[in-house]
Amino acid sequence: MTLSYNRMRLAAATMGASAAILLAPTGAAAQQRHHEAGVNHGMDHVTPHNGEITAVSLGYHLTFSSNFNGTTLNRKKWIDSYPGGVRTHSNNEQQYYSPHGYNVSHGALHLIGSHVPMGGMQYTSGMIASYGHFAQKYGWFEIRAKFPAGKGYWPAFWLLPSDRSWPPEVDILEILGDQPDKVYLTNHYSQDGRPAGKGGFYVGPDFSKGYHTFSLQWTPTKLVWYVDGVARYSTTANIPHVPMYVIANLAIGGDWPGMPDANTKFPQSMDVDWIRVYQK
Repeated sequence: MTLSYNRMRLAAATMGASAAILLAPTGAAAQQRHHEAGVNHGMDHVTPHNGEITAVSLGYHLTFSSNFNGTTLNRKKWIDSYPGGVRTHSNNEQQYYSPHGYNVSHGALHLIGSHVPMGGMQYTSGMIASYGHFAQKYGWFEIRAKFPAGKGYWPAFWLLPSDRSWPPEVDILEILGDQPDKVYLTNHYSQDGRPAGKGGFYVGPDFSKGYHTFSLQWTPTKLVWYVDGVARYSTTANIPHVPMYVIANLAIGGDWPGMPDANTKFPQSMDVDWIRVYQK
């Protein structure tokens, strides 16, 4: 997602009134919900290649991992809210991140979206963040997961600065539930004192039908996004240079994905097999 426009919510919570946020479009522009506000998801820097790339094959070593074995979330690695115990966000998202909005079972973490009102929101869901436990500048960040399908679901795996500043932000993946075969890959940064963003997308298999691996290689000069070991987007512009922590969450509703409709099934979950981070 984006603290920029999806995580505008976090900006208010962590940066105070001084945070500069670009508002989502209204009227006819708002109907183009598959274009994230303020972000150019062009394809000019997509760099597919032959052969699968892994962190180990590039000489990285493991610095952080969760395999989600057992039956409880490892509280030495994760919190289940945003910093400061914040469990909602703006951007017209409709979920409350309940302490009971997830479970760990059968070797996976399940972030569960349910049509259950709580905390003034229409839905409950789950999230995890490594804030306060782990952050890293540069490296390889990776998740293996599968996602729910249906209008209004908005799963994401992304990075935010550990000092709670914003931008930058890097969205390793975002998927809109009514387009489960399309993953958005986005870098958010400041431009002329205002939030801006640029990214790409990859249309592949239906990511709700099985597990897939999504990775980000972050160096001082480049960001490269991989899907199942194949590079799908890269940029050398506006690279962040601060330690960042990891977030995985399942949002519901909002200006970009739109609201769930009569065909959206509840409950459904974002299922996470593992999260791993590497460094050279």
